[in-house]
Amino acid sequence: PLIRTNDKHHRGFVSDACGKLLCPAEWVWEDPIVRAGICDCMTAFIVSKNSWPAFMYENYEADSKNLERRLFKSKLLLIALQGLKAIFTSPSSANEVDGEGDAKVKTYIASIIGMRKVTPQAIAYAACQVRFALSNLTSWRTVDGDFDYHLFWNNVVDFFEDAPGPAAQTRVGKLLEWWTRQVISVSDSA
Repeated sequence: PLIRTNDKHHRGFVSDACGKLLCPAEWVWEDPIVRAGICDCMTAFIVSKNSWPAFMYENYEADSKNLERRLFKSKLLLIALQGLKAIFTSPSSANEVDGEGDAKVKTYIASIIGMRKVTPQAIAYAACQVRFALSNLTSWRTVDGDFDYHLFWNNVVDFFEDAPGPAAQTRVGKLLEWWTRQVISVSDSA
C-alpha cells in the first residue's frame, strides 16, 4: 500500500512499507515474531539508535554476514541528499541526474558556503530526515520511544570519523568519495 502523504499516523511500524524500512537491518521484518516484537515494544526487539535501519542500505537489504556492505547506499538517502544538493549548490542542480547545467553557478554557490565534498554530518542529517519522514511522529522531537535521533546522528558521524584501523578508514574514505560524486559532481567541486 502507498504511504499517505497527508497522514503520518499511518506511518512508522503500523505501516508495512515504513516498518520494513525502519526495521533494524539485523532483523527480518517479514518474520511475524520480529514484527510483533517491534510493534509490541518487547524487550528483545527494542529499536534504538544502535541499529542501522534497512532504509540505509542499497536495495533496503543488509548482508547478514557483513552489516557494513551496502550501508549508506540507499536510494532514499540519495533522494534526501539530492534535496540537500539544492541547498549546497543551487536549486536547479537537485533535479539534475546526468550532470547537465551551469557548472559555474553550482561551483560558485558551493564555494560561498565552503562545500567541496559531502561530509559525515550531511549524511547523518539526511538519515535523520528520512527516518523522521518514515516515522509516525507528527512533529520533531529528539526521542521517539527508544530511538534517540541525536545519538543516531552521532552514530552515523562516528561511523565515518572514527573508523577503526586503516582498512576501515579506506572503505569509509571511498564511501565519502562516492557520496561526493553523487551529490556534488567532480566538475562542481573543482
